[in-house]
Amino acid sequence: MTKQVKTVTHQPLMPVKTNVTQQQLLDELHYQQSRQIITKLLNKGLISENEFKQIDRLNQRSFPPLIGLENVDTSMIQS
Repeated sequence: MTKQVKTVTHQPLMPVKTNVTQQQLLDELHYQQSRQIITKLLNKGLISENEFKQIDRLNQRSFPPLIGLENVDTSMIQS
């Protein structure tokens, strides 16, 4: 039994121009990674909520996030 292969057609990919620089993307990545780490520390009781907020503010200055804080998922943070 022979299978027939159909030709796949698609529209060519069009490059999307954005104003986001590579450094901004790296800053976003580093901020999100640092936030994950301090969230784990908070959830394990290794840092207080106040320390979490202080560290997060410092990280925001070091790695300005592209996404506003109102869009960051904080559901993993236990009160």
